[in-house]
Amino acid sequence: MINFHQSWLDIGSGAPELANTTAQLEIYVGDLNLTRNENIFSKTIQDHVIVSSYPLALWMLQNWWRLLYEPLPMKNNPDVSWRVAHELGAANHGFVWPKILFASDNKNVQVWSTPSEANCQQSVKYINGTNNHTSIPISDFRQALIIFISKVENRLEDKNLKGKDLSALFSIIKEEEENEGSKIYRKLEALMGFDPDECSPNTMDYAINLYREHGESTLLELAPIYGKTGNTEPLKPIEQLINARGIYGNPTFTTKQKENSANYNSPPWTLAVESARELRHEIGDTKKPITTKMLFELLGIPSSNIDNWKTIGTPNVSVGIPTSKKYIKFLPRKKHRISKRFELSRYIGDYITTTNNQWLASTDLGTSRQKYQRAFAAEFLCPINSLIEFLEGNYSNEAINHAASYFDVSEQTITSLLANNNYIEHQPLNGLPYHIGYNQMSTWPLPRK
Repeated sequence: MINFHQSWLDIGSGAPELANTTAQLEIYVGDLNLTRNENIFSKTIQDHVIVSSYPLALWMLQNWWRLLYEPLPMKNNPDVSWRVAHELGAANHGFVWPKILFASDNKNVQVWSTPSEANCQQSVKYINGTNNHTSIPISDFRQALIIFISKVENRLEDKNLKGKDLSALFSIIKEEEENEGSKIYRKLEALMGFDPDECSPNTMDYAINLYREHGESTLLELAPIYGKTGNTEPLKPIEQLINARGIYGNPTFTTKQKENSANYNSPPWTLAVESARELRHEIGDTKKPITTKMLFELLGIPSSNIDNWKTIGTPNVSVGIPTSKKYIKFLPRKKHRISKRFELSRYIGDYITTTNNQWLASTDLGTSRQKYQRAFAAEFLCPINSLIEFLEGNYSNEAINHAASYFDVSEQTITSLLANNNYIEHQPLNGLPYHIGYNQMSTWPLPRK
């Protein structure tokens, strides 16, 4: 859960909207106070920071759709447009904000934070940061923003200030959320990395047609890759995938993800492990390594077509497109033998969670669906219980290398399985998923109008 607590002050300066919304602000993610800081001048530790709430509320509204729905991009250095929409420091207006980053995974909004650098020369030096990201359900995150923005709006009204920009934008967003067509439109814009009304009408018409024909689940995974930052006209590569030649298969297993209300709030890796174990039970093999031949058989790909399983070019995604004859057209992207095995397993995991008419899609994004696929593939190819039995308590590099060879997976897969199951120490991200110097986050241009 995320909470924004503000205690109003009457000591603000500047424009009326800024001065009258000056507050002692505290931001909590769970029990962690992300605004706890050392005041460089007074040499005191405080849980709050004195800022104006108005620019933060306005920043939330200006980036509403992207905050809720746009995922972390695949590249390590997101462009300025992405960062302005997701880093809290972009609220700017001369205040020293904590380094906090928000990015959606289609199910949750993930929150990263890191403390100020040791040599920080700002008036406020933030102390706390997250060791890894914290996931907050989108509905909870949205509600926290609404509560914060509403308090700012009410404060302006109490001070007889209209706060036209904020109130007008807040009203527009409420109306758009209540209209299903408008909500889909804004969500598609955000998934492609566009601000409201930044994308051309022709592209949006094309996006909506794809949405209607191929479903939201497909666009959730592909639009962020083939959107604004792509090297071609937005979403056009999807059409190329539709028209491309592929390898056809008809999955032969029956395991499917059971639908129940508890599943929605469960971490994707928990559900993935359950599915992997259930499929292992279905095929009658709960411990031994899975052969590549078995992976193809599970996907219903005839042995005569296996040699044609080749990647053309350097695609950003691998997909499985359902056809009218109940077959799936697979378009792979991995070339290395070990990577191919993992890709085949991700297809299997994705098929377990989709309906008959949904695309299968594997990417390098950090969406909830992709997390599920990776966790499924790791557990299916290398069951953690079998791995621990094989290693016999030896977690040395040599033993990990031996296990990778035995299960025919990468050493990274072995290491991740051991770390995720607390057999070896997990290396924390120590803050943000990409490197940013503090000054880079505290010198943003003024928020967009």
